[in-house]
Amino acid sequence: MKKAYDAFQDLLHKNGLRLTKQRTALLDAVFATHRHFSAEDLHRDLEKAGHRISIATVYRALGLLVEAGFVQGLDVGRGRVLYEHTLGHAHHDHIICLDCGKITEFQSQEIEDLQDQAAKSHRFKIVAHSLKIFGYCHNA
Repeated sequence: MKKAYDAFQDLLHKNGLRLTKQRTALLDAVFATHRHFSAEDLHRDLEKAGHRISIATVYRALGLLVEAGFVQGLDVGRGRVLYEHTLGHAHHDHIICLDCGKITEFQSQEIEDLQDQAAKSHRFKIVAHSLKIFGYCHNA
């Protein structure tokens, strides 16, 4: 975790920002959760914990964390973006229910192999990818 703080502090410094108490609390909250969360969820959780932080600061910090590769934004449709921390987590993809909003994470070596084959056949080097499958779960 110290490496994450150091890397985040370096990123802030490069952007002319400091590692404040609010940003430290935000980083702690992001890495403490193992669920998908919105910027508003994070803001509410921080305020409930007694931290005074603006929603604008939350959005800026999340943007920096995404840029650094610590957090991934997940567009779940209807203009809604959820986040999850990726540092120390294996790559996975998502199945998203359009009715109830449930997100199921999954891994498939077959899908990964097919993507690699497609990239190779087009002489393309993959640096990142994201697979989201939208539909309706059994509760819909």
